Amino acid sequence: MSKKIAVLGTGANGSCTAADLTRNGRDVVLIDQWPAHVEAMRESGIRVEMPEEVVHVPDVRAFHLCDVATFNEQFDIVLLMVKAYDARWMAELIKPYLADDGLLIGAQNSMTAEDLAEIVGHQRTVGCVVELSSEVFTPGVVVRNTPPKGTWFALGALDPSMNGRLAEVEDILLNVGKVSIVDDILSAKWMKVIVNTMT
Repeated sequence: MSKKIAVLGTGANGSCTAADLTRNGRDVVLIDQWPAHVEAMRESGIRVEMPEEVVHVPDVRAFHLCDVATFNEQFDIVLLMVKAYDARWMAELIKPYLADDGLLIGAQNSMTAEDLAEIVGHQRTVGCVVELSSEVFTPGVVVRNTPPKGTWFALGALDPSMNGRLAEVEDILLNVGKVSIVDDILSAKWMKVIVNTMT
């Protein structure tokens, strides 16, 4: 049975990720807080403009934040791809829709992993570092500066008992870019914060 996936926050990086997952046949729902972007995706899908190619994914399942209250399904994997300052309330929003054995992946910059674990539990939280440069200014259209061959994710469990679950997240994110599993995800996230600060 395929995993039910939600991408919560389909701004630039979230749209790129959701587009790749959708075109690779994954069962994915897109949720975003920008109404015009959601409506554009519903009408025309997602257009991803990369340096060497343009990808159009016409059939995506896009939802407004308020639509979440109508969901009657739970998700096995939630990729949280909002800005760090929105992480806590978004985690609270999706918590009732995360399966009991589901995983919340904090695929964002900054040190939000412990905050997410506080909300949904360490046994349902995976830390993540993302190397993906993209931007969105026009609803439904993303400029992806880092194509899939240059995109990279690092994954790590906050609780060692969760190490066995990382492979299922890796399998999903390999649709988007390269994936590494690391022993100390918090150190990896700190390194990304330092690199971002310098640039």
